[in-house]
Amino acid sequence: MENRIGKIMEMAKNLNDVNEFFRNNDSVVAYLNIKITKMEKGHCEFSLPFSDGITRAGKVLHGGMIMAALDYAGGLTTMTVNEGIDQVTQELKINFLSPMYKGPFKIVSNVIKPGRTAVIIETKLYDNDEKLGVIALGTWYIIKDRIIEKK
Repeated sequence: MENRIGKIMEMAKNLNDVNEFFRNNDSVVAYLNIKITKMEKGHCEFSLPFSDGITRAGKVLHGGMIMAALDYAGGLTTMTVNEGIDQVTQELKINFLSPMYKGPFKIVSNVIKPGRTAVIIETKLYDNDEKLGVIALGTWYIIKDRIIEKK
């Protein structure tokens, strides 16, 4: 069975390669224009540019777009410790602390507790002035026997 996570982690040695992989294979990542800026075991950082396409009325980031970006960040951070072959988001809780409109934004994601069947991740989003705007806590379920994909 293909080990996608192993391939991505090997590719992560060159962030340009892993960014291109996700930009070409994940339409949400391509739409949000998220870029991985740091990737190591248990920790990842990302850049999210400001664009009108991800704002709501008032020109602040849309909560759903933030949720999608933090879900991606938490999932990729999970990959850095995942010993299985796939994973899915099991739960994601977000606290919106402040409207975000000063981009580009920085997303910082850390493993809180790695596990055999689940990984707990904390992810934060900061604006260009390093103001904390969002904090999330999520759980990713580790899959050891199948890859989740549309057939």
